Amino acid sequence: MSNLKDFNWTGFWKDTDYAFESYIGREVTDEDIKNAEAELGYTLPAAYIELLKNHNGGVVNKNCFINDDDDCVYITGIYGIDRDKKYSLLGEMGNEFWISKVKYPSIGIVVADTISGGHDMVFLDYRECGPTGEPKVVRVDQECDYSMTPLADNFGDFIKNLYFNIEEITDEEFQELSDTEKVKLLNEQEGIDFKRAMELLTNIGIDNLSPILLSALGRMYNNNGRAAEAIELFERIDEAHRDWSWYYRCGYAHATVAFGESYESEHVQKALQLIETAMKMTKEDHLDKQLGWCCEVVKYLLTQIKPKEYKEDYPVIFETIKNLFDKKNSKETIEDNHIEDANEYEEDNYPTYDVVHWVFNKQTYRREEFSKEYNENVKKYVDDDQTDDDDRLEEPEILVTYEAWIESEDQLFDNERVTDEELLEEDKEDGMWQVEIMAHLVADNGTYFTREELLFKLHNLMANKELGDHVFFEGIEYEGHECEGYGLIDNEDGIPVFYIVCGS
Repeated sequence: MSNLKDFNWTGFWKDTDYAFESYIGREVTDEDIKNAEAELGYTLPAAYIELLKNHNGGVVNKNCFINDDDDCVYITGIYGIDRDKKYSLLGEMGNEFWISKVKYPSIGIVVADTISGGHDMVFLDYRECGPTGEPKVVRVDQECDYSMTPLADNFGDFIKNLYFNIEEITDEEFQELSDTEKVKLLNEQEGIDFKRAMELLTNIGIDNLSPILLSALGRMYNNNGRAAEAIELFERIDEAHRDWSWYYRCGYAHATVAFGESYESEHVQKALQLIETAMKMTKEDHLDKQLGWCCEVVKYLLTQIKPKEYKEDYPVIFETIKNLFDKKNSKETIEDNHIEDANEYEEDNYPTYDVVHWVFNKQTYRREEFSKEYNENVKKYVDDDQTDDDDRLEEPEILVTYEAWIESEDQLFDNERVTDEELLEEDKEDGMWQVEIMAHLVADNGTYFTREELLFKLHNLMANKELGDHVFFEGIEYEGHECEGYGLIDNEDGIPVFYIVCGS
């Protein structure tokens, strides 16, 4: 249990006229608390009672909740127990209203509302502890069939993890936070204003930033096209504070600067050296997600170099990328693994087709034209042992899905369908719908697709649609089997469906 006896309430509440009118109740007594508990049927947690005695509900200045799982919720106010106030546990828009009228699940007590205006609410969750125990805190989302997201193990921890919105926090309030809190605030808020975030750090003074804050600022520079400045910041961090994230972020910065340069260039070599070290460290610590990030630096930023160039100099990079990205179809895999679940086998063994760096554009190609340009890309970017013949998609027909913007359904080909239930004119943005499209493709030879054939057909499907800045082909992902495909097929056994991954 986490109490709030020593909590610093300075700046926590926003005592506006609206707050006094709708949220803030009269000073509470022990009798008030006992009566509220009797009416609600739950014992209120000690931390919540401490809050009530400090402030009987109210609108909060610290309105951004961030937990350790990167969940971010924006709070409007916290409910008190004065039934004369509209937004209180016993008031007009209190616990009874949300559960009986809006049909939120009866798991405990609605304790806070959010900026969504009732489309998601914060609950004290008594399901595990019972009505007299210590409840957890969860977010319940009406828009997602009342799904529940755990926020905190107790109410005290929930309050302690409320922060100022980064657009509203003052330099003074920011500097009062610990370095860990500063980083948490900067890293996890949704839709963050990076200009303001960087300003909060630079106003402290670069020379005054700790290693963790230098790293945070360097990360922002990386994300805002300031890689050279990021490198300068990372180099300020001493050896003792250089963990896997330092090597990854610094490697990312060098790779960005090295875009378009040859294998021998200084920045390419520096990027590879750093990423090699980052991979070793993530493997030692079993950080699989972070290991994937390291792979992406080489795959998608150092696109001008081939794996055979770094195979001997950087063996960890070579083997890791080969194992994670370049899975092949193999009869041996079928015979040796004895996989019972067909979908599991197929997901592990369908090719990903991410070795060719192709850019989708508005040109519709004839097969000969496409083949010429495609083969130029193969010679430039693909190793000799990664040819089409060794990377076939052993299916006579498939379904593919991709995202695009269209002005009219007339842009769809006969072998395409929009997966949305209905396209309404009022849903258009700038005259276009953002849609997911499913397409049915048949192999020319009736047996299998080569990489070239599949990419040719995908390109001509997409050429008459708007892809925004997501025009870089990054491979395909197996999503399962489909029997009908929105009317495109009628196959009781189903055929495989692949999602087309496009990056910016």
